[in-house]
Amino acid sequence: MTQHTLSRRTVLRRGALASTAFGLALATTGGAAASKKPELVEAMASEAGLSKADSKRALDAITGGTTEALKKGDSAVLIGFGSFSISKRSARTGRNPQTGRRPKDDSAVTFGACPEFAAALALNPGKGDEASAKCRDADVVIDAAYVASATRHGSRAGLSKADSKKAIDALVSVTTEALKKGDRLSIPTPDGSDDSFGSFSISKRSARTGRNPQTGKRAQSAAKNVVKFKAGAELSKAVN
Repeated sequence: MTQHTLSRRTVLRRGALASTAFGLALATTGGAAASKKPELVEAMASEAGLSKADSKRALDAITGGTTEALKKGDSAVLIGFGSFSISKRSARTGRNPQTGRRPKDDSAVTFGACPEFAAALALNPGKGDEASAKCRDADVVIDAAYVASATRHGSRAGLSKADSKKAIDALVSVTTEALKKGDRLSIPTPDGSDDSFGSFSISKRSARTGRNPQTGKRAQSAAKNVVKFKAGAELSKAVN
C-alpha cells in the first residue's frame, strides 16, 4: 500500500514536471512564432538609437505639425521624405453610380516623394526639378530644428537637433525598408490609434498619355511605381 502510494506520487510529480516543461517550451517557441512586427515607434527607436519615448515625441511632432498645416490649407514637407498638401479631390463627394461607393483611392491629402526618398526606393519621382521645388518651398518645413522646437513644452526640454535628425532619418529609413519589401506602413496619431494619420504603400501607375503643359503636345508616360499615401480617418476629418 505504501509502495503503491509512493509510486503514484512519483508519477504525479513527474507528470507535473513534464507539463511545466512543455508549457515553457510553448511559451518560448510559440511566443516567438506569434510575435508581431515591431511597431513604428519601436522600429524608429532601434534604428536611431533613441528611447521609445523620444522617438514617439519626434513622431508626434511630425504628424502633429503636418496635420496643423493641412488644416490651415498649407502644404508641409518632411525634409528628405516628402511633401503633403490638400488634394483637390477632397472637396469632391462623387460616388460610383453602380455601387454608390466613393473611389477606393480617394484621399483628402496628396503626397509627393522628395527626390532623396524616391531615389532610395529606386523610383522615378517624375520631374526632378518640380519634386525638388515642392520639397523646398512648402509652407511648413519640418526638419530637425522644427522637431526640436515642437517637442519642447513649458519647462520640459525638447529633443536636441541631433536627436531630432536621428529620429527623422530613422522614420525615412524604416519606411523605405518596409516599402521595399512590399509592406504597407501605417502611422498612428499621438493618441495611438492605428492608421489614424495615414498609411504608405507602393502603387503601380500604368502607362498613360498626357499633354506637355508648355507645348500642348501629347506625350506618352511610361508605367512606373509611385509612393501612395492614404490619409487616415482622423486626418481626413481634420482637413475636411
